[in-house]
Amino acid sequence: MALAVLMPERTFTYDELDRISQKLPGKWTWPTAAMIWMLDNGLDPELVENFDYEEFALRGGEYLLARYGEEVGRAQIEHSDVEREMKFARHFVEFGRIIQKAPDLSDLVFRIADGAVLIVNINACALNQEPGYSGHFVVICDVEKNSIKIHDPGLPPRPGLIVPVDRFERAWGYPAAADKNLMAIRRKA
Repeated sequence: MALAVLMPERTFTYDELDRISQKLPGKWTWPTAAMIWMLDNGLDPELVENFDYEEFALRGGEYLLARYGEEVGRAQIEHSDVEREMKFARHFVEFGRIIQKAPDLSDLVFRIADGAVLIVNINACALNQEPGYSGHFVVICDVEKNSIKIHDPGLPPRPGLIVPVDRFERAWGYPAAADKNLMAIRRKA
C-alpha cells in the first residue's frame, strides 16, 4: 500500500514484495530489509522508535528479551531469523535515518502533513480485541480527535478501517507505550 502511493508508476506483486522484504517462509517480516531496499530505490525511510538497532545488532535475541519481556521477545525470536535480522540492522544503522524515541500521535499528524506515508507495527491481537500478541504492519491514513483511519493489509484486507484512538494506542504501544514505532517514508529530494 505504501509503495503504491510512493511509486505509482510501478505495480508490485506479492512475490516482489516478499523479495523486497526478504520474507522467509513461516517467519514474520521485519521492516529492515525493505527499508534498505527503499534507500537503494529512491525513497527515504525514517524510523522513529525506542528500539536500539545498534544494540540489537550486537546482542540479538538477548536484546529482544531484555527490551520487550518474555511474551513479545520470545514471539519475535521464535518467528524470526534473528542472526539474519542482526545483519540487516547493522547495515540500516550505517545508512538509514533513525530517531530513537517513542513516537506519539503528534508525530503521526506532523508527518502526514509533511507528505510522508506512515507505517506502524501494532499488536494485531490488541487491535482486534483478542488476547495474545501478533506483530502486524498497517498504514496510517488520518488522525482525528477520537479515531485513527488505517489501511490494514489483512488478512482479510480492511482498507479505510476506523479505529478508536484508545484501542489504536493499546495496539500500537504494546506491550508498553514506550514500544510505539513509526516508519515515515518519502521520496528522496
